[in-house]
Amino acid sequence: MRRLSGLVLAGAMLTLPALSLTGHAQEAAAQPQAAAAPPKTTYTGDTAIVMYAINSGKEADYEKVIATLRGALAKSTAPEAKQQLAGWKVLKSEKPLTADGPTYIHIISPVVKGADYNIVQIVYAASTDDEKLAFYNLYKGALKGALSLVQGTDVTAASAQPTAAAAAGAGAPGAQ
Repeated sequence: MRRLSGLVLAGAMLTLPALSLTGHAQEAAAQPQAAAAPPKTTYTGDTAIVMYAINSGKEADYEKVIATLRGALAKSTAPEAKQQLAGWKVLKSEKPLTADGPTYIHIISPVVKGADYNIVQIVYAASTDDEKLAFYNLYKGALKGALSLVQGTDVTAASAQPTAAAAAGAGAPGAQ
């Protein structure tokens, strides 16, 4: 009997820490992650071009997503929102880049440095809880995924100004 109670005690000692860790993990998972902010989408170049594949037959839904985004930027009080709105164009490609759905191309020029271009977060900032859920479902149903991101610096502005060496060479004898 003594041996049996010793085994029960040893088993309890081994099992209790595992159960208490599970309990803490469940408590931690149940707590909202208020401290974790959603990731920002920022761009570093002067211009950003982002291509998205859209689910076939969901063009109207995606265009509603874009209209909602533009509306959220228009009524935003964020100082950069009006600049984002002015510089953010969305085109529907005449030729899709995938075989099973249309392609939409976002051209952002000029990029507002440090501004968040996360579509969901921009819309959420101007939405009620019910509107957030409806928007999320609309966006999720329309979007197949991102295809490509190109960021770049405008070199045409720099090349339009002659360099000092080129200007000096143009006036030198025999340069013509």
